[in-house]
Amino acid sequence: MGKASSTDLEPRLRLLEDILENLPIGVIIMDRQGKVLMMNRWQEKTSRVRREQVLGSYFHEKWERLFKQGIMSDYWRLLEDGTPFQAIVHDIYPQFYNEKISAISRGAPLSDRRRFILLHDVSSEIQSDKRGLERLTKQLEDSSIFLANLIDSSPNVVITTDQNMVIKSVNSTGEKIFGYDKAGLIDRDVSLLFAEPFELDQHLAFARGSRPAELLCRKKSGEVFPARLQLRDIKTKDGRFQAMLFLLTDITWEKNIEEKLALSEKLALYSELMAGIAHQLNNPMVGVANFASLLLDKIEPDHPNRALVETIHEAAQKCQTMLSTMIKSLREPKSTFHSVEPGEVLTQALETVLTAAPRPDLVVAMDIPAGLPTILGDSVQLLEVFKNLLINALQAMPEGGRLEVRVRPDHKTKEIRIEISDTGPGVPADLVHKVFEPFFTTKKNTGVGLGLSFAYRVIKSHAGQIEVGPSDPNGAVFRVVLPIAEEKETT
Repeated sequence: MGKASSTDLEPRLRLLEDILENLPIGVIIMDRQGKVLMMNRWQEKTSRVRREQVLGSYFHEKWERLFKQGIMSDYWRLLEDGTPFQAIVHDIYPQFYNEKISAISRGAPLSDRRRFILLHDVSSEIQSDKRGLERLTKQLEDSSIFLANLIDSSPNVVITTDQNMVIKSVNSTGEKIFGYDKAGLIDRDVSLLFAEPFELDQHLAFARGSRPAELLCRKKSGEVFPARLQLRDIKTKDGRFQAMLFLLTDITWEKNIEEKLALSEKLALYSELMAGIAHQLNNPMVGVANFASLLLDKIEPDHPNRALVETIHEAAQKCQTMLSTMIKSLREPKSTFHSVEPGEVLTQALETVLTAAPRPDLVVAMDIPAGLPTILGDSVQLLEVFKNLLINALQAMPEGGRLEVRVRPDHKTKEIRIEISDTGPGVPADLVHKVFEPFFTTKKNTGVGLGLSFAYRVIKSHAGQIEVGPSDPNGAVFRVVLPIAEEKETT
């Protein structure tokens, strides 16, 4: 085929120019220095600048914002070594306008390698997609923050681990309960938090079931506490393992309540059984004492059997006294409630006990504020309770020591807290849970172990609490908590 004549070439060039001029895409032709040689009508419309202002100028100067917003490195590589590029540029500001647009920008060398073409396709769809993506991103961020706050505010410990049981996240409740900060737990083995690591696999297998497992956890301080564990495997949609979720609940309070309920049931059973036995024994014992008394009236003082009868009479009276005490202590207290100032009752109990058995070897420290709020209670029963606690403390210090009596109102919880402590040998930790059981005593040849049982039932009937614990550094402390009476409004 021969070469086209100049008359044939001109129409073709005009056709090519017409096509470029009317393409629905921005077209710019540049030389190797980036000087604009040609710009079509669509580019003029898109950039909102007349071509007369651009022709002969450098692209990177006239379109400085576009240049800096995403195609700078691609542009220079195109001019230097002819490397084509394609890029999506967001938030472009057309010349002298504040409207944001998005565009697909392309660049390529022409066949002579001395000129280059830039194509800019403005896309409202891309800008719309970007805004939608931004909205979704913002929603995802909000949801993530909400979920993180929700997990952090959970009253339960929430921990995630990888498949090797290495901790990857822990919520604020976990930090607070275990005493670690997040940095002290992340990337450590989760067995660190459990008190029975050798039995952990068995507990975990059980916790994966429908019912939670109960096990012992260990705090950073070394303190052990009971917890309820639920374990779940977190997987992706296609079933791949993603994480393990540990949900732990501190059940110390529940266990304490269970122990108190068990003690209450045991006390009720003991009381009913022993009160019946004591009542049945008391009747014949009255007969033994009465007949022994009659014999003493009839027998001569110098009779050889006089001493034997006196022994029988004395033993019978002691049995009667013990049985009477048992019946009184084991019988459910019948309360007559009225307004009581606990400080006055406690002071009266202390004076009665110390007067009956003066102790010069004893140091007594009293801290009972005046004007304490009143409680609703039975002053007679409370007096017996306080006397029992004080006598118990004195008997724990046969060779002297320090007795402390302290009362504090707590207006926030609407309670009055009473503490009676001694410097005796204290109660062994393994026996603390038995202290309030009938007939339990740590003292030899002293009492029958019913005073604390009676005290427990009286305080319970007053909607209060009583517990025993070690004092510092030695001895024991009995704590009684009673609710403050509600004040009636006056009109």
